[in-house]
Amino acid sequence: MEEKKKRNKSHAALLALILLLGAANGKRLLDRNSHLKKYAEMPTVEAAAPSSSAETTAAAESTAAAAPVQDSDAERVIDFAALKAKNPDVVGWIYVPGTVVNYPILHREADNEYYLRRDIDGREGSYDGVFLDGDDTADFSKLQNLIYGHHMKNGTMFTPLISFKRKSFFEEHTRVYLYTPEHTYILKPLASLYTDAGEDKRRIDFSDRREFNAYVDQMTKGCEFRDLPAEGIDKLFSFVTCSYEFSDARTILYCYEVDAAGNPVKPTPLGSGL
Repeated sequence: MEEKKKRNKSHAALLALILLLGAANGKRLLDRNSHLKKYAEMPTVEAAAPSSSAETTAAAESTAAAAPVQDSDAERVIDFAALKAKNPDVVGWIYVPGTVVNYPILHREADNEYYLRRDIDGREGSYDGVFLDGDDTADFSKLQNLIYGHHMKNGTMFTPLISFKRKSFFEEHTRVYLYTPEHTYILKPLASLYTDAGEDKRRIDFSDRREFNAYVDQMTKGCEFRDLPAEGIDKLFSFVTCSYEFSDARTILYCYEVDAAGNPVKPTPLGSGL
């Protein structure tokens, strides 16, 4: 009889644990769905201005002649006027095809704390903010542009970037899009790895191209399947999230700009607009 009571208590405890885990998973799923719905409903795509049939035909012919390689994702037009009306700190939009990463990018000069726990609505205690490093400039003109996003248990925000550490995922996902009011960056993953959160990872200014190229090599050489162009890259776009290989670890996805055909954008000499 005593043994039966023990078994019953054990079964009851197990059932309670299962119910607790089920409730936790259910809440996580609800949070994820609510999160995705929020960003899906944002007015991100700007309506194209109407044009006559003759103008449309001429424009189509001109585009076909000038740009034989098409990339529909690169042609996406983000409604920054609507987003800035919602929050003037919006400076860009990040999209990684095949993942949930499809978010506005926020920026506050010299401040990496404000959006660490706030979202586009300024809601405190939220981890739904993706933000550009406060030491970078809002026009993404620095040689390294660092964009941060949280690693969430429900799989949202920058959690999918963890998968780029797998060679198969890295090779299957070859485009990242960064839209700004002035320019659309087509980015190609260069390397992905976990590392520490040292200040050297946040370096954004360099005296010359040789110093910058050495830095890119140093930061990415820990990735055995990195794709570093022999001719160098123009700028480094670094997407950072928390990682759990050791205390205070970070996963960084490093990218560089390419054209629609996948060719690396030619490095701009320092002193010519940088």
